[in-house]
Amino acid sequence: MSAETAELLASFDALPAAEKQTFVKELFRRLPPLDSGPLNDEDVARAGDELAAMLDREEHDTQAR
Repeated sequence: MSAETAELLASFDALPAAEKQTFVKELFRRLPPLDSGPLNDEDVARAGDELAAMLDREEHDTQAR
């Protein structure tokens, strides 16, 4: 990591939470599009399993209230 990058990260860490959110939104807006390539069936299945588990946890947490 360059010294400039480390300095940016240190400055970011010092920001209040609201400013961090604003900064990240602006940063993402400026990034070039990312092409991660095609997903294979294994990746899609794993993501589906993770999503189903997350939804089950949320449903369980809601019912426990």
